[in-house]
Amino acid sequence: MTNASPSRLWLPYAVIAGVLLAIKLWVFVAMPPIGDEAYYWIWGQHPDLSYFDHPPLHAWLLGLISQILGWNLYALRSLTWVTLGITAWIYWYWSKRLAPENPALYFWRSAVLYLASLLFLSMGSISFHDHLLIALCLASGHFMVLFAERYLRDGTGFSLLYLAALLLGLATLTKYNAVFLGVAFLGFLLFEPGMRRSLLTPHPWLAALLSVAIQTPVFWWNLVEGFASYRFHLAERWTDPQQAGPGQLGVYLVVILINLSPIVAYATARLTVYRARAGFESLAKHLAMWLLGISSAAMVILAFFVPVFFYWSIVGFVLIIPLLGLILTRPWLVYLHAAYGIVLGLFLLVNQTLVPVPTLLGGFHWVTSSMYGWDEVAEKVKALEAEHPDAFLATTVYTTAAQLGFALKDSSVVAISPRHDQYDFWFDPAAHTGRDAILVADPFYTPGETGGQFESITLLTQIDIVRFGKVVYQPQIYLARNFTPAAR
Repeated sequence: MTNASPSRLWLPYAVIAGVLLAIKLWVFVAMPPIGDEAYYWIWGQHPDLSYFDHPPLHAWLLGLISQILGWNLYALRSLTWVTLGITAWIYWYWSKRLAPENPALYFWRSAVLYLASLLFLSMGSISFHDHLLIALCLASGHFMVLFAERYLRDGTGFSLLYLAALLLGLATLTKYNAVFLGVAFLGFLLFEPGMRRSLLTPHPWLAALLSVAIQTPVFWWNLVEGFASYRFHLAERWTDPQQAGPGQLGVYLVVILINLSPIVAYATARLTVYRARAGFESLAKHLAMWLLGISSAAMVILAFFVPVFFYWSIVGFVLIIPLLGLILTRPWLVYLHAAYGIVLGLFLLVNQTLVPVPTLLGGFHWVTSSMYGWDEVAEKVKALEAEHPDAFLATTVYTTAAQLGFALKDSSVVAISPRHDQYDFWFDPAAHTGRDAILVADPFYTPGETGGQFESITLLTQIDIVRFGKVVYQPQIYLARNFTPAAR
């Protein structure tokens, strides 16, 4: 075989990756903000040491981006391209180590495996914390593997360990489930042959202390706010009316299978029994298995107590995906996975940029439908503000408050809702006593969500948001008079 022949084997995978990147690009420019995306953007407009739902790093970065790029849809999702670039750089390095005979082929195959998994295509394209979590966990794991390789060779490399710890700390400052990576590091150092003796030095313990010290803003914010975030995650959400049970485990497994793809699930199962080559490959596989095992065990246990969302598992697969090229060497398997991912990606594109598919089928999905039409709502709200200049702006749930605020470029829009959320920390009820509000609600989150805190609520107008001849969302705008805060 000539040198030219294998050099061209990567081309079909690069073309497929290009198609998947085009889907990501379309989402970037055309998809209106999901409620939580807008919510996190509003966090960035209210700088704080931490926040109710999550740690602060992603919000800090969004706040910084807003100062550089302004307040617009492209700024909202711009960081997703930075984190994709970090991920691609690490994938290229791993490709050179795992397949030095043809790293380009391995890289583009891995890129397809990553981008065609809806879990990573979707969560890496929208401005949730997860895209940053993916990049930081991958980078942290990358430097832990390099540390282990160096330490086993000559007993050095502790600077790489500290870098892994720094990135782990930043990942945990992004989202709490990065802690699974920290537990995986401990298991890896304890049980990987030759690594346990590193624990006899002060460096792993100082590195762990560095990761913990990075959480100081979160610790302090919770101390000041009565441990609000910890209470939410460790207690309040466990009393969710959607009580979990054994059936939830089956639902979770099916959903995660759909979002990863059956091909990735098959390859992951094969990877568990794959005999890796000594050195970098073996170390990367062992660390990936530790992370997958710890994350998966946690998800299974949690599924018996709370509804588990598929994206909670994302940390567990961060180090798995770049290793699957070792298993999926038959092109037809990768092409099948790619076809699966492209179909789901096109569904995502239609559902969230053109018209909700459930609406086309005669159904209704509130989260998707409520993404649409906020620029139209904002224009009407602006007109009503001119008629009621002393009224404050509110909605009946935190996501729509953020979406309206994003459309208006106004971070003062609030949610009047029984749900505990970040708006509770910004909104001063006493300062609004006696004031009227322009209140945006919908048939799902009705004015009743305000809990009788207004003397009267009068419908001003309803806006039918229409796409392709279908009414996809029906927000209603009310004049709510004389706000009186409920006793707390």
